[in-house]
Amino acid sequence: MYTTVIIEDEQQSIEYLKSMLKEVSQDINFVGAAQNLKDGVNLINEVNPDLVFLDIKLNSDTGFDVLDQVKDKSFNVIFTTAYEQYALKAIKFAAIDYLLKPIDKNELIEAVAKIKNRKDSLSLQKSLSVFFENVNKPQKQKIAISTVSSLIVVEIADILYCSADGPYTNFYLKNGPEKIMSSKNLKEYEELLTDHDFFRIHKSYLVNLKEVKQYLKADGGKLKISNNVLLDVSEKKKEDLIKVLSKEVHFLK
Repeated sequence: MYTTVIIEDEQQSIEYLKSMLKEVSQDINFVGAAQNLKDGVNLINEVNPDLVFLDIKLNSDTGFDVLDQVKDKSFNVIFTTAYEQYALKAIKFAAIDYLLKPIDKNELIEAVAKIKNRKDSLSLQKSLSVFFENVNKPQKQKIAISTVSSLIVVEIADILYCSADGPYTNFYLKNGPEKIMSSKNLKEYEELLTDHDFFRIHKSYLVNLKEVKQYLKADGGKLKISNNVLLDVSEKKKEDLIKVLSKEVHFLK
């Protein structure tokens, strides 16, 4: 059984989530709820739950304030929010689970299943560390990569490129392991990393443009990455890629 609490500033939302949890899982043992920062912190410290559903916006406070003040963070957390853009990009970079309101039953089932399958007991601490570092140090952004068994934190600037591997994504870094296989698909990372000078050159490749050495027109078009790997460029991506790289004349050979 997963001892579970809900921190949410609207009683109606608490009751709605409670009723849904009864429907979707017999392993959820709901033990209490709180509607503000102080009561939420006290409840978590007192109950020591396995799982916390935590509203991002708590009147004038936030769910992050709650997590900042609790003593022991050895629990799982699923954020809830009615605001699609509110801190969501930072949450996604940190690989923190969240649900958009109104909460969809199937998405709740999926979120709870992910918690049950999680093997890395330190994942919340890792995720929160990435979140707060990215908020406080925007010039040195990190990303938490979800693997099948754990979270691996890397600096975005250290990523050379990503490749699709069916429903998974392989990360290739300047230093470290040969590759890291993420349990998420390449499309999710494309949405996250485009604003950090990453470009989808092919259905299979997402490239850090800062690590491109050369664009080769021969053989249908290829990119040479700083580790000398050659990656195919799809026909439909060539024009946009050349526009992006045209500012650096030495790329075009």
